[in-house]
Amino acid sequence: MSSREYHLRELEIAQSPDDPRHVMPRILPRHRRILDIGCGAGQTLIASDLAPSVQAAGLDIDFDALLLGRELTGRVGFVAGQAERLPFPDASFDLVLSRVTAPLTFVPATLAEIGRVTAPGGDIWLVLHSLAKTVRDLRASLGSGHWKRAAYRSYVLANGALFHFTGRLVPSPLDGHYESFQTNAAISRELRRAGFDDMVAIDGRHYVVTARRGERPPDSHRP
Repeated sequence: MSSREYHLRELEIAQSPDDPRHVMPRILPRHRRILDIGCGAGQTLIASDLAPSVQAAGLDIDFDALLLGRELTGRVGFVAGQAERLPFPDASFDLVLSRVTAPLTFVPATLAEIGRVTAPGGDIWLVLHSLAKTVRDLRASLGSGHWKRAAYRSYVLANGALFHFTGRLVPSPLDGHYESFQTNAAISRELRRAGFDDMVAIDGRHYVVTARRGERPPDSHRP
């Protein structure tokens, strides 16, 4: 499947509430400035059918996906960049989204940056990787005999456990990238450090976490 085909399929899923892979944020009238981190081609923002007055930005490291997004909509300002170093001023957004991107980053730095660009009283909506999903992925890799994939999933499992107990993360020895699963305890700890409170976690078909930005400045985390 090409990158274009993948992102168009993701847009179809975002626009299909009956699809089991469908998961979307709740966008409220107070959310006038929205950022989607790891936006791909802007599928979540496009499917949200935003009001004309809403200012929306999408950030991704995949330049081809951003180019496709610009073909699909003129309502989103697409920006290339990393979650750990967001190219936006402080308190720029009322709502920050991240659908299954934060687990693929150095999470403390990503959450600190999200805290920095979220305005006081603003909200975040994150789709994360649960322990159960990570174990399922590892079992599937072992069952299909994909040993390299199983080795990587073992790293993700160990890294998530390290994050849960210590707050530390290490890059993969295979490619130098980060990936981990999250737990309520670990993500709550890091969100508090990033200046958030009122965390709500729903670990069902998808592991979704929401929280609201408080008044105090977030701590700084860098990889």
